[in-house]
Amino acid sequence: MSTSTSVSHWRRSAQRFVRDPLAMASLGFMLVLGLVALFAPITSRVDPNFQDLASRFTGPSADHWLGTDNLGRDTWARLVYGARVSLLITLSSALIATAIAVPVGLVSGYWSGWVDTVVMRLTDALLSIPPLVLALAIAGILGPGSRNLVIALVVVMVPGFVRLVRGQALAIREEGYVDASKAIGTSAPVILTRRVLPHVLSPLLVQVSIALGTILVVEASLSFLGLGDPPPNASWGGMLLDGFRLMATDARLVLVPGLTIALATLAFNAIGDGARDALAGTALQRRRRGDVLGTTSVVDRTPAPEADAARAAPAVAGTGGALLEIRGLSIGFDTGDGIVQVLDGVDLDVRRGEILGLVGESGCGKTVTAQSILRLLPSPPARILGGEVRFEGTDLLSLSSRELRRLRGNDIAMVFQDPMASLNPAFTIGDQIVEAQRLHREVSKKDARVRAAALLDRVGIPDATRRLDEYPHTFSGGMRQRALIAMALANDPKLLIADEPTTALDVTVQAQILELIHELRDDLGMSVLFVTHDLGVVQDLCDRVAVMYAGQVVETTSVHDIFAEPRHPYSVALMQSRPRLGGAAERLVSIPGVVPAPAEMPSGCRFHSRCELAVDACAAAPVPIEQVADLHLVRCIRHEDVAAGHLADEHQGVHQS
Repeated sequence: MSTSTSVSHWRRSAQRFVRDPLAMASLGFMLVLGLVALFAPITSRVDPNFQDLASRFTGPSADHWLGTDNLGRDTWARLVYGARVSLLITLSSALIATAIAVPVGLVSGYWSGWVDTVVMRLTDALLSIPPLVLALAIAGILGPGSRNLVIALVVVMVPGFVRLVRGQALAIREEGYVDASKAIGTSAPVILTRRVLPHVLSPLLVQVSIALGTILVVEASLSFLGLGDPPPNASWGGMLLDGFRLMATDARLVLVPGLTIALATLAFNAIGDGARDALAGTALQRRRRGDVLGTTSVVDRTPAPEADAARAAPAVAGTGGALLEIRGLSIGFDTGDGIVQVLDGVDLDVRRGEILGLVGESGCGKTVTAQSILRLLPSPPARILGGEVRFEGTDLLSLSSRELRRLRGNDIAMVFQDPMASLNPAFTIGDQIVEAQRLHREVSKKDARVRAAALLDRVGIPDATRRLDEYPHTFSGGMRQRALIAMALANDPKLLIADEPTTALDVTVQAQILELIHELRDDLGMSVLFVTHDLGVVQDLCDRVAVMYAGQVVETTSVHDIFAEPRHPYSVALMQSRPRLGGAAERLVSIPGVVPAPAEMPSGCRFHSRCELAVDACAAAPVPIEQVADLHLVRCIRHEDVAAGHLADEHQGVHQS
């Protein structure tokens, strides 16, 4: 977390905490108690173990502020020195437990898999045992002593802290800005420490503050049972034990340590409640301003089932200039019923300097395809079942994590659908663009910041230098998307993957973003894979189009031909479902049915149940994709009938009836 970000967040929380009188009074009490214990030789005046049998059971006096015990030892001195022991054990136990729980919880929640399974089974087992019973068992085995007491308390507290950190990491790893960090090449350790950990600290601080009271009570209980520092050393639990034995003679000896333990426990709880309210209030304020809070990046490769005719990639003429080549890409997801395939033999080419549109209904596999290129899908459950993704001849699916990070955000950049979720609310816009540069280039912060301002200016954000220091919530939706594009352009990528970047924007801003992408392509010569469901966007922006349906590419051709001469019934249906301006008013054509679920794909052509031209042969066997014209690929056995206009005639007959 940057210094400015940290100061801003914690300052607001501190201001709210200071306005809580109970929390401040409790903090003051604990500070005074800690100082008194720290300077015990000064504040107690006498040795806590000095015995004066002639002064046994004396009451409070000028010489003995809280009286003496059965051996004539000064009760105040023993209380002060006992505070040293009890508070040191409490604080060190909490600190050690936190130091262990944070890395374990982060790794468990972020990577999941077998590590998460082992950690959570151990955590569940420990949490199933009452804390005092577990601590008593461990301390009883190890024997009396402060060190053994700390070990027992750490074992008791770690599972709860681990569960908290893991839960936060699980939630944050799904945030868009974590995927955006992966897309610019950020390593997993950096994501954990700079993206996940800052959002874990607030709830963890509250949990630790509240847990201090519990630790103090458990420590006193174990010392009361004789498992703390052995006599004559003073501790609050030991004093409680001595007072309990002498309660019939002098109740003061049990009242003093008991009341002190109770007050310290209540103070810890009040501090924890105050911290919770202060941090929660700050988070609420941030959410009201529009803030939004973030697997492994390597997808497991699982051997593909025997290839069928539908997965045979056709020989395509004229693709020698392809920057990106996807061949036979098949992706599956682990489920309770086995692996469910969501992509089946996807073939795509993105040539140098072109904009390729990837279109289809929601659920067709467009985003999965786009994220598969940079291996951003969570693994598990995602698995590569087959195929290749070649960028400048290199198969991205075979690269190591380190090799892939060199490409992410450098040669290949990605812009995601939701700009608010893709920008980290805890960092300024400038911080994020600077980081994108310094991950891949040896450049100073000053020079990177100058370039960041130039990038913001290039994408049309006014007063760019000043706005570098602003947070994402201060930007409008269109400006956030422009900032994301600026971050994607930080290292002059050769390929930009844009996953529906204009979906959440109004039409005016959408047009501006599309014009910006088109200008950047012309000026920089980069290639663009543009994922969208908006055919109007495709018509205005793209050079070629790939139509996806149910995890397969069913047609690929030029943007002119897809609108003028579509050859697949699904492409025709998409064209006919577009609203048109002018002409006679008529009901919009809709495609009957819905995209089948991945686990319920029909046999043969996956569109045949919704197709007006379907015949028995369409359901008999998988349909291969074939070349029907120069750079025109179609997956349909009746593409000639579609070209002859038969499908349009049949649709017309349906409307007339």
